Amino acid sequence: MQFVLASASARRVDLLRQAGFDFETRTSGFPEVTLEDPKATAEANARGKALTVAEYEPAGVVVAADTIVYVPGSIGTERILGQARGVEDVHEMLGLLQGCAHEVHSGVAVAAGGEVAVRHAVTTVRMRRLSEAEIDAYADFGEGFGKAGGYAIQGRAAMFVEWIGGDYTNVVGLPLALTVRMLEARGVRWYR
Repeated sequence: MQFVLASASARRVDLLRQAGFDFETRTSGFPEVTLEDPKATAEANARGKALTVAEYEPAGVVVAADTIVYVPGSIGTERILGQARGVEDVHEMLGLLQGCAHEVHSGVAVAAGGEVAVRHAVTTVRMRRLSEAEIDAYADFGEGFGKAGGYAIQGRAAMFVEWIGGDYTNVVGLPLALTVRMLEARGVRWYR
């Protein structure tokens, strides 16, 4: 059975390989959406990515994920943060996240046999207060580019995190425990 990860994310590839899975990767080209609700946003993007790649892999099992950062607030001030595109995005995002808690939401979709299952994971992260010098240095370093919320918890940004509640791998980019259960339901296992 063909197993395909609908992503070129190095973090997702690393997590699945470290867990012992054998798979191929394909990028979906799905145009991501941002909805009002973080759960709905992550799930819609994961579903879209999985179904797009499944069209080209009808006999296989396709897993896709989408991870966003949600900054709760009063009505009208909450924010959904996607991937940082450059220094300015990283600077702005860290400015929003530092000194408070935020949520990391991931949607995971598994498409197989013309059906798609979609699930959701959420992890709460509290980031300490950061100085302007730290934010500038991290933004200039470049590690936050292409990362939801503008930071990589598995990298230098780990020193900014005071507390985490939930699945650490979700913050990295793929909630592994949830994903493994979903794949096992479709006959894809890390062991033989």
